[in-house]
Amino acid sequence: MLWETMERVNRLRQKAMSDPEFLESAKEHEDTLKWVEQEFEPKRYRREKAKKAKTLADIYEKAAFGDNPSGTEH
Repeated sequence: MLWETMERVNRLRQKAMSDPEFLESAKEHEDTLKWVEQEFEPKRYRREKAKKAKTLADIYEKAAFGDNPSGTEH
């Protein structure tokens, strides 16, 4: 049964490959698929460089916290 199916499919394939109308249709289909792949494929974007994580010292370096009445530093 499998062998008969394979033979039938092969005969149909050979018949199609000798038909110029089928070959033209297949070429148009191939061109359409290429166009669709180019048109609708997601755009590739450059990766942004990983940003350096800010430390708390970087974040608060310009902050003014007011007067230090005791005059001591930590």
